[in-house]
This record gives sequence, C-alpha cells and structure tokens, in this order.
Amino acid sequence: MDFRLYETKLASHKIFKDIKESLDDCDSKLRNLFEIKDDVLYIWNSVENCLFSVNLKRLEENDEETPYQKLHLLSPPAFTVEHVISSGCSSKLCIWGSRGVTVAELPSRWGRGGLFDSGSHTILCKSFCLDEKFLYLQGEIHRVHWHPKSLSHLLVLVSDNTMRLYNIGLKTGPKLVKVFSIGPKPAGALGRTVLDSFGDTAVDFTPTPDSEHLLILSGNGDVYMMQCELDSKSLVKTKLKGPLAMYPPADDNYGSESCAITALGGVDTPTLLVIASASAVLYHCLLLSNATDLDDESHALYVVESVELNIVMGDEQTALQYVCPVHLYPVSRNTYACTHAGGVHTVTLPVLERLSEYAAADEGDTESILQAICTKPSTARYLLHTSGKSSPLVGLAITPAPLRTLLILCSSGDFVTRSLEPCNLEEQLYKELQLKNPALEQDDINAILKERQKLPFTSIILEVLERQVSQPILKLKKKREMDPKECLELLTQATVRLRSEYIMRQQRASEVMARKIATLNTLGFQHRDWLSELQKEVESVYLQSTALKKKRALVEKHQEDMKYRCSAVVRNLRAGCGSSGEERRLLAELLQHQRRAATLAEQVHTLKLHKQHKQDEMKKWQEEYKKKDTVLGKSHSDTIWAILQQQTTQISSLIEETKLLKDQLGVV
Repeated sequence: MDFRLYETKLASHKIFKDIKESLDDCDSKLRNLFEIKDDVLYIWNSVENCLFSVNLKRLEENDEETPYQKLHLLSPPAFTVEHVISSGCSSKLCIWGSRGVTVAELPSRWGRGGLFDSGSHTILCKSFCLDEKFLYLQGEIHRVHWHPKSLSHLLVLVSDNTMRLYNIGLKTGPKLVKVFSIGPKPAGALGRTVLDSFGDTAVDFTPTPDSEHLLILSGNGDVYMMQCELDSKSLVKTKLKGPLAMYPPADDNYGSESCAITALGGVDTPTLLVIASASAVLYHCLLLSNATDLDDESHALYVVESVELNIVMGDEQTALQYVCPVHLYPVSRNTYACTHAGGVHTVTLPVLERLSEYAAADEGDTESILQAICTKPSTARYLLHTSGKSSPLVGLAITPAPLRTLLILCSSGDFVTRSLEPCNLEEQLYKELQLKNPALEQDDINAILKERQKLPFTSIILEVLERQVSQPILKLKKKREMDPKECLELLTQATVRLRSEYIMRQQRASEVMARKIATLNTLGFQHRDWLSELQKEVESVYLQSTALKKKRALVEKHQEDMKYRCSAVVRNLRAGCGSSGEERRLLAELLQHQRRAATLAEQVHTLKLHKQHKQDEMKKWQEEYKKKDTVLGKSHSDTIWAILQQQTTQISSLIEETKLLKDQLGVV
C-alpha cells in the first residue's frame, strides 16, 4: 500500500471514528493496541472487548470505503489489554496486559476480497487464556513474545523473575512446558517491591536476530543470555548465562533504571543491542564473543555509543521530564522506533551498515573500517510530539518492507503516518530489491484441569476490593472533648482513608463490573442476532422439509399405482386369460424360438468343446513329433560315409570312361 493511501484512505476510515470512544478510557500507561500483519490492520476496542480489523489490500483496490469487521472472542479477557501481537503465520493473535494473556485463533480468510469468514461484519473467534488464575492474582506480566523457533509457543516474562514457556498448539488446550528462573524469586508483594527497588527484577527480553538466544534485561541494567531451544533435552540443559560483562565498565552500569531492550542486525553481522533507561538514554552495545574468557560460548557487550532523547512534555511535568518508560520497536535492519510519554522517536544506526564489511575484512583493513564506523554517529528523529498524559500513544505499527511507514494512533483517535528519512528509504528499498483419577479418561482430566484454570469473576471483584491497610476502631473518652484541630485532622485522615481504601476501590470495582456488563451485553446482542439468523435458517429448513414430504407422498402414491398395475399384469399372464389368439400364437412362436435357441446354444457349446479337444490333440501331437529326433551311432555313420565315398569314386571313373568312349567313337 502506498504511503499516500495511508494518509488519505486509511486516515479517514470509519474504524478510527468508531474506536475513538474506547480510546478515551486509556490511562497514561504506554500501550500498543495496534497490529498489522499480512495486509490486515487490527485494533483492540476496550469498550466492546473485541478486535476491529480492516483489509488494507482491499481498501487500496476499491474506490468505495471498505467496511471493517468485528472479531469477538469466545473467552474475552478479564484484564486490561495493553498489547496486541500477531504470530508469524498470521493465524493467531496474542492479546496481553499486565494481568493476563489471551490467545485468539483467527478464522480463515476466503472469498473474493480475502476477508474473514467471507466478509461477515461480526465474527466469533475461538480464544483461551494462559494460566488465568496465576497470572491475574500472583504476579505482573512484563513482556510476552512468540517463540522465535516455533509458531505454537509463547514466552511470558513475569514479575516473580521467571519466564514461562507455553505450548498453545495442543488440542487439549494450552500447556505450561517449562518455567525458567531468571533471578531471585520474591516472597509476596513486599518481596517484589524490594527487588524492584534494587533493580533485580527482569523487565524485558528479546530474541537475537539469528533466533539462537534470548537476551533478558534486569532493572539494574544487567543483561542475561539463554539458549533458545525447544527440544526436551535442550530445555532440561538450558542454563542462564550472565550477567554479561560490559566494556568499557561504568560505575552505574550504564543506568540503574533500565526498562526496555531490543536487538538489531542480521545473521551475517554481529548483534547490536539497544538498552533503554527510564531517563530516556539509549545505549547501543555490540554482542560479541568474550575473547578473554576460556569458555568459547561466553559473550560480552561492548558499548558503542549512547543516545539521549530530547523528550519534551507538558509544563506540568517539567520535574518528570527525564523520568518516563520507553518502549522499543525494530523498524528495519538499522533503524528502530522509541515510544514514550512525549511521543515517538526513530533512531538510525549507521554502524550496522559497516559491520558486515568489518566482519569480512582482512586484518589490515580493520582499522580503517573501524575509524569509518566511529566517525559517523547515530541520528535520532523526533517524529511525533504528544502532550504526555493528556494524549498518550495507544498504538504503533510498522508497515512491511520495502517502503516502511510508521502508523501511530493517539488516544484522541487521531491517526498519524510518518515515513523514515528519504535516504534510508531509498537505501532500504535497494537492499530489499537485492536480497528479497484412574476411572477418568485423559480427556476428562484435561477438561477438569482446564476448567479449574479459569478465573471466576468474583475473584476479580474480591481482588479489586481487597484493602492493603485496615481502618482501626476509634475509642475516645466520653468526658474529654476534642478541640477543633484534632477533629479536623481526624476527619481529614478518615476522609483520605475512606477515599483511598474504600471509595476508589469501589469505583474500580464498578468500572470492572461495567466493562464486564458491556462485554456481556455485546455478546448478548450478538447471540440474539445469531439466534434470529438460526431461527430463519430453521424456518427455511422446515419449509424445505415440508415440500420434500409432499413430494415423497406423491412419489409413494405413484409407486403404489405402478405396483398394482404390475401385479395385475403378472396375474393375467399367469392365468392365461385376457389374451387374444394372436398373442397366444406369438407367445407359442416365441417359446419355440426360445427352445431352438437353447438347442443351438447347446450345439455351439458342444462344437466348442470338440474344437478345444482337437486343438489339444493337435498341440500334443506336434509336441510329440518334435521330440522324435533320429540319432545314428558312430559305426553307422562311418559305414554310410564309406559307401558314399565309394559310390562317388565309381561315378567319377564312369564319367571318365564315358568321355574316352566318346572320343574314340567321335561322338560329340
């Protein structure tokens, strides 16, 4: 799709007008409710608790507006959705937030326009939650990624310093395959707070470009490495390596508030890591083998440069100008995007352009290439500026190669498209064109376990209403009168406590209930529509069955008539009555011909047997004749040979005598 079509057709599409109401409820937390995969745009609607999708290819081909489709989930998420990511094969969507993960199986696309379910406006999709009870009540999800070597495995990073591997391709439902420990496991909410304060909690992870390793980032800036394998034997032997050494070393370990990590590069070049801190500083590090270590499999990080983003927020946030989380999104091989409370930045790394040359160069040319690499720093571009909490970003999507475009969605419903630098676009396009219980069955047990994993709605309400502190009972002496100051302080404390521990939680519970009611109402309306359609189909089938019954009755009547007529004919033939003399004569003649035909058939059969007998005798005689070979003994042969020679000699002498007599008699 052309960049101009994104700015015109897509920006004015009805989907953004209808999604605007659901975006008003978004808080200042960074989210990404946007996803593009295989020319289909997905947006999460938090009000209707469903997905909106529009086919961009059909939007480009048709002049009229292409309607969007609603994808309702069979098991909608009970948590607040913060991210939407698609699988590599585009058959599944992972919808996750800090309190849960839901996987939706997309229906098949067919029909002329390549739409879901041949263009139905509302579609029901199969979905399931991963460890719903554990993830909602026991921890907080930091990051979710599809496994780089599998289309049916998910990796979930949880706040208890564990990474959980799930298999979602089983017929019995999702299954927890392995739990990897990243660091010290906290004991309760207080333990998590302590670990977070020290930066010992894993906050993000990313796979390497060659999909061989996982790189895990802690809040204190430490980076760990783990092999990315799915083999059962490899899973058992998987070990966490790290923290990786960083050169040159720094006292603060290059930031104590790290929040995001991503990897750039390719298979033929070294991996370049981007580590982002909450102070809007980005560190570019090369991941290389540690030459100083005896272990060949050890790696180290070499910091190439640091980039400080100039984030400008509203006047009311000047004190917090440099304290904001950053999310990283790879755009191309040498470019990535950063989203934060102040908008969107893109950073281009020229160092990646020369890394392949450096890897293939001789020892004599390495110094010159290194100088060329270090002389050209990275460039940061401020693409979009927002007003912080009043208008946060809720979506960022990147169009596929070769002409990559950033599609940005704000909480106000505004859709913004921004392109990369023209030189980067031309260079990237050029490269792309160049490379281009024993009684129970196992199924019953799985069903019970799956049912127990579901989170009841009452547990959600109880978790929302649960107070962290208790309000003590007030006891005062009746004779003692409190002065106005003490009364005011007591009233103020009680009011604050009531608001923070009671009213606010009840408001949150009412919001959760309202969202649940809205979801159920939406599903109820959809079920009513489906029920009416099914009733219409039932009526149509009933009318068809009535017509078929009438036809069947008519056919049965005709069949009875034919049976009666055939029976009458057979009875008449057997009785011999009702036939004329001519008919009897013809019948007798036919019977006579039938007997003659039978006689002739018997004769023909006899002749065939006789013929076969003669052929067998002839064949037998020929075989016996061939076997009769006359063989003479040696004495007989010699006698015959002597007689023949004697006769030959006599004949020769007679011929000579005859010639002499002719000469004497003068006979010519």
